[in-house]
Amino acid sequence: MYDRPTLQELIDAVRLHLESAVIPAVREDRKLYFQTLVAINVLKIAEREHQMDGDHIRAEWTRLNSIENRDVHLPSSDGEIRLALAERNAALCTQIRAGGYDESSDLLLSHLKSTTIEQLQVANPNYLKKLMLEDENPALDAWHNR
Repeated sequence: MYDRPTLQELIDAVRLHLESAVIPAVREDRKLYFQTLVAINVLKIAEREHQMDGDHIRAEWTRLNSIENRDVHLPSSDGEIRLALAERNAALCTQIRAGGYDESSDLLLSHLKSTTIEQLQVANPNYLKKLMLEDENPALDAWHNR
């Protein structure tokens, strides 16, 4: 649809410029150095969100259909899906607060865990890896046996 450079190429170019040209130039200014590292991280998050968003919103839609035990039609555009997900999640929160899931709900727990994992895949994949390693080996958990 759009000509080049693609969004991915634009993000890569800005991130590469910050990493290769700006970081070395501002290394002595601690505040500017830190702010540049934050900017690089924001670009990495945007890049991951751009890559994963479509799959994540569709997976979340499917999980909500399972929790609600119904087949709600998936809207046609990603924007419409996001708006509908916000409404469905608000309704789910209301049901949870009202005690609708006080009895054990494996589907709800699975959904919440999957949604959290997807959010961490975008926001902080290194932290997610650490959590998964700790889950596999509790001895790696700093809070284990405290």
